[in-house]
Order: sequence, then structure tokens, then C-alpha cells
Amino acid sequence: MKKLVIVTTVPLSLATLIKGQPKYLSKYFNTTLITSNGELIERVKESEGVRVITIDMSRKITPIADLKSLIKLFTTFKKIEPNIVYSFTPKAGLLAMIASYFAGVKVRVHNIVGMPLMEAKGLKREILKLIERITYSFATNLFCNSYGLRDYIKKNLTDRDIEIIYNGSINGVDTDYFKDNFSKEEKRRIKAELGIKEDDFVLLFVGRVVRDKGIDELVEAFEVLTRRFKNLKLLIVGDFEEHLNPLKRESIKILKSGRNIIQVGFQKDIRGYLAVSDVFILPSYREGLPNSLLEAGSFGLPLIASNINGCNEIVIDGENGLLVEPKSVDDIIKKITTLVENRELYNKLKLNIRDSIIKRYNQENFLKSLKDRLERLS
Repeated sequence: MKKLVIVTTVPLSLATLIKGQPKYLSKYFNTTLITSNGELIERVKESEGVRVITIDMSRKITPIADLKSLIKLFTTFKKIEPNIVYSFTPKAGLLAMIASYFAGVKVRVHNIVGMPLMEAKGLKREILKLIERITYSFATNLFCNSYGLRDYIKKNLTDRDIEIIYNGSINGVDTDYFKDNFSKEEKRRIKAELGIKEDDFVLLFVGRVVRDKGIDELVEAFEVLTRRFKNLKLLIVGDFEEHLNPLKRESIKILKSGRNIIQVGFQKDIRGYLAVSDVFILPSYREGLPNSLLEAGSFGLPLIASNINGCNEIVIDGENGLLVEPKSVDDIIKKITTLVENRELYNKLKLNIRDSIIKRYNQENFLKSLKDRLERLS
């Protein structure tokens, strides 16, 4: 059996972005995971059933720490002697591609799933562009999780071939797992626990609570909307990352005030929150192809998302959701208002959304396509 090593910067990515993928691939490859140490490690080991090696990797630009991580990766690859090293997330990609090259790994695949440089400026942007180009130069193959992101990369960073697996995404979506099977009684119980009334209209956001996800604009828009719609609630599932991409102080103040805003932090199972929500919203500045939209859409929630690459591949405007202009508070207000007031349109989007996800992003089809491609490479 050929040896496959999957590398990502933090264990959260294994627990969420590619959950179930290592377990599937382990049927065809001797699979090892490498990621930083963290509280999710044991959960990943249990759920995926494969070997996990911890090598700390910082998501920040930290040259000395990065060099130490690079050396550890190199020695690990020399010991394992993998046939394929497969990385995703920027820092893991940089370190894993360089280390695997010098360790003599024949097949080095980097999957580009997001690009912080899209929102970076000045010197930081140039450094991030250089990092991407270095990563690509050490990889034998490049994958990407969305067509729009691929176009951006080919226009701004490289003219190399970049492959899209199946119809895009990093893992597809388990449409049987993300399906609304909750009873009315279960939904009433969850609503009661969260302080949601039966006639409330609930907007749901799931993800990192950071500026790049459009949380500043969402909070500002919500403040305006609550004066217009008294039964509007905002449910936020995810953790703050104040050290990387902090929100504005005013946004934090509003979030902490608790005025019709419900925060529950990171949750390993978000289905109960999907079950009691009416609309899923992701007003992000940049994405690859977001899992959160796939999961919410598979669950049957109409989507509101930024008109940016990845999001606008999932959301068919006016058919299964609505697109908003990035960073536009006014457009967020407009689109939420539309779905609160126009029940005919809301019902149309709700009717279409799940089927549109199943047809394009079913996980079973994605994983088979990924497995087939990796087998051909090895």
C-alpha cells in the first residue's frame, strides 16, 4: 500500500475542513496526518483512525520557529518515506512542500484552499505572494478548491496547471449527515435553550469570528435591522481570533452586549443550530470554497453570501440564495430584509438549495475523485 502523508497547520482543519477524508483515504493508502499539537488531536485520532504526528506550525510569519518546523518535517519525511505528501493551508503548504522536496518525496501536492494575501496590503502582501510562489515551486502538483480562486492564482501568481477535484471544495459535503431530520419537539427544545422564540427569524453565521469573515459589516447591519424587525436574532457559532484578524472595537462591544445576538463559541456539531435557523449568512471578504455554505445548504437553509470566488460558485443568485456585495453594510441590510419580507422568494430558495448542493458537491463523489487522482499520481 502506498504511503500518503497529509499536512495541515492546525488540528481544527482536520476536525472540520477535511473531516472523514483521512479515514476514507486510509482504505487505499497507508495514511499519516501531521499537524500542530492542540486539544482536538485526540478527537481527530479517534474519528479518523489513522496515525497522527504533531509538529507545531505557526499561522503567523515566524522565521525561527518556521525553520525548526521545517527541520522536523524533513526528518519525519525521511523516516516515513511517503510516496505522496499532500498539504493544505498556507503555512503547512510552504513547510511541507520544501521539506518533502529535500527529503526526496516524488509526489508533492499542495491544495490551495484560501489566500490571506487577497486582503493583505503593502509589504505583508508582497511577503505572502512570495510565500505562495515558493510553495508552488516546490510542489509537483497544485490543486485548488474553487474555479474562481484558480483564476485569481493564474492571473496573479503562476501560470502552472492547477487542478480542481470534482466540482471544487476541499472535502465535498456529507449530505446524509447534514440533513434536517430534527423533530418539532427537538427544535423547540433547542430554541428554548438558546432563548429563541417560535416566531423569531434567525440568521446563522458559522466560522471564525474575525474581520475577514465580514463580521464587522454583519454586526453593523444587524444593529440597523433589529430596529426594523423586533423578532430578528443573530446566532454566531465560532471562536474569536483576536491575535490574528481582530474585529473593530465597536463590533466587539455590540457582540458582548447580547442584544438579540446569541454566541455559542466553537461547536463540533453544528446541526442543532442549523435546525433552528432560517437563513445562513457568510459576508466574507475572501474564500476558497467554504464548507460552511455547503453544510448549511445541504441542511436546507437559504444562503446569503458575498459575491466573491467560491461563494458565488455555490450560491446561484435568486435560485438557492442571494449574493451581497463584499463589505457593503447597505447590501447586507437589503438582502436580509428581502428574505424576511418576501416569503415567496424565501420559500423558493429553501426549496431549491439542498438539491443544488447534492448535485454538485456530494462528498462521496468528491472523495472518489480525489482518491482516483492521488492513485494516478502515485
